Amino acid sequence: MCEENRSREDEYKVYLDERAKLIQSQAEETHKFDKAILTLAAGAFGFSLAFIKDIIPDMKNGTFFWLLAAWGGFGASLLSTLISFLTSQSACRKQIKILEKAIFDGKKNRAAAWTLGFNITSITTFILGVILLVIFVSKNMPH
Repeated sequence: MCEENRSREDEYKVYLDERAKLIQSQAEETHKFDKAILTLAAGAFGFSLAFIKDIIPDMKNGTFFWLLAAWGGFGASLLSTLISFLTSQSACRKQIKILEKAIFDGKKNRAAAWTLGFNITSITTFILGVILLVIFVSKNMPH
């Protein structure tokens, strides 16, 4: 009986160690993702401004919408990434409180779900912005 308890304790320690490594890895990947989205979206804004100024001084009629839509996509991507920073912090604070009450209490962390939602919105709106910018550029490229 004592041997069985020790084995479960050892398994639980291995579980906790592996879980801690996975949580650390997830945090690092989340940081990389957020940094990449911010860099790409800001760079796309800069590219589109330079493109307008240097390559297309006279836009074709009916194409300004595509540029505005692309900027909207990039802006939404940046905004949702920045908001996800705040909800992520809130999720961590809330999770600490939940863990302090009980380890396996079954409570759900809504802030963590919001953070995931903002991350999904971030990548989706970034992709949309890229597509809209490509449409705008292609319609304004000299033939």
